[in-house]
Amino acid sequence: MRFVGLKGYSRYSDKKAYTLDEINRMEEVTVVLNRVRESEDLERMCKALKHEHVVLNEIASIARISREKKVTASVGLNPLNNHDLEFYEELGAYAVVLPPELNEEVESFEKKDVKIEVFRKAFVEMFYKGKCFLSSYLSGKSVKRDGECRMECGKKWEVFYNQKRVGSVTFKPKLIEYDVGGDLLKYEIRQIKGMGVIEHGTDNKHPKP
Repeated sequence: MRFVGLKGYSRYSDKKAYTLDEINRMEEVTVVLNRVRESEDLERMCKALKHEHVVLNEIASIARISREKKVTASVGLNPLNNHDLEFYEELGAYAVVLPPELNEEVESFEKKDVKIEVFRKAFVEMFYKGKCFLSSYLSGKSVKRDGECRMECGKKWEVFYNQKRVGSVTFKPKLIEYDVGGDLLKYEIRQIKGMGVIEHGTDNKHPKP
C-alpha cells in the first residue's frame, strides 16, 4: 500500500503532496491529512476522497470520520502506552502509529483490536517523532499547522558552559531502518519521493521504495 499527502493538509512540504483531483485518480492509496486543522474541514475533505484509508492528527475528526472510513491515528498524536492505544480504539481508529523511539518496546504492548503501525524506516529526530516544536518556536512556521519545517535542529548550535563556548552540536534527523514487527510496517520516504510504503504484517518481503 502506498501513502500520499494531500496538499494543504499534510505535514512536510506541499511540493511532495498531491491535489484532491490527482489523488482521486490514483488507485488504492492511503491519504495523509496530518496537519492540525478544524475537524469540520478534515471531515469535508475526507468525504471528497474516493479512498477508504486516511491518516489524521485530530481527535474529534478521528471519532467522526472512522464511522465512514478506515482511520489511522498519526504519530503526531504521540501514543506512548497501552492506555493511549485503548483511547484511540474507543474513538474508532483502525490503526495507531507508534513513534520509532518506542520500537524496542513494541512487543510489550497489550494486544488490542486496533492495529499497531510501526516504522521500519524513519527519520529519527531529537524529540519523540511528531513532537518537535523548534520550527514553530524559532521560525514561526509549524510543521503541524503549516506543513513546513525550517530544520532548526539541523543548524549548528553553539554550546556554552560557564559563559564560555565549549563546542557546537547539531541534531539533524537521521534515516534509520529498524528490525521491528507490527501489524503494519511503515517506510517513511514521503519527504524524499512524495510517496511512502506500508506493509501488512511482519512476514512480507521488504519493499525497496
